[in-house]
Amino acid sequence: MLTINFTSCKLNKILAPFFTSGILAAMGIFSGLVPEIFPQFPNFSFVAYAYAQDYTKEEVVNYARAGFAVEMLRQQVYQEIKEIINEPPPDIVCNQPETFQNLSSDVKEIAIRYCNDSSQIVKNNNLSVPRFNELKQVYDRGGDFYHQVQNVLINLQNSNP
Repeated sequence: MLTINFTSCKLNKILAPFFTSGILAAMGIFSGLVPEIFPQFPNFSFVAYAYAQDYTKEEVVNYARAGFAVEMLRQQVYQEIKEIINEPPPDIVCNQPETFQNLSSDVKEIAIRYCNDSSQIVKNNNLSVPRFNELKQVYDRGGDFYHQVQNVLINLQNSNP
C-alpha cells in the first residue's frame, strides 16, 4: 500500500498555496466575499461584490404563484403515495429517472402525473422549468428574492380569503 506523508513531502510546499487558496475562496463565497490574489503582492485581499438582480418583478410573481401551486400539488401527492405504501414516500425527483426505479407501478404513475402537472403549472405561470429551477436556487439562498416572493404570497393569501 502506497502512502504519502504530506508533512515531509516536497509536494506539500507546492500544493499548500493551492489548498489555502481553495479554502479561502470557499469561505469567501459562503460569506459573500470574493478573494482576489494580486501577483505583485504575496497576500490576499477580500472584496465584497454586490450580486446583480437576476430576476424581474414579473418573475417574482410568476415564481410565487407557480411555487405555491406546485407545493399544494406536492403535498396532495405525498399523502396519496403515503396512503398506498403506508410510510413516507421516498425522494422522487422528476429529472432523475433513477428515483422512479424502485416504485410500484401505481406509485410510479402518481409520481409521473405529479411531474407532468408540476411542469404544466410552471409553464402556465410563464416560466420554463429550467428558469423555475434557477429561481428556486435563488429563493433557497434567502435574501431579497425570497422576501419579495414571501410578500407576493401574503398578498395572494389576503386577496383570496
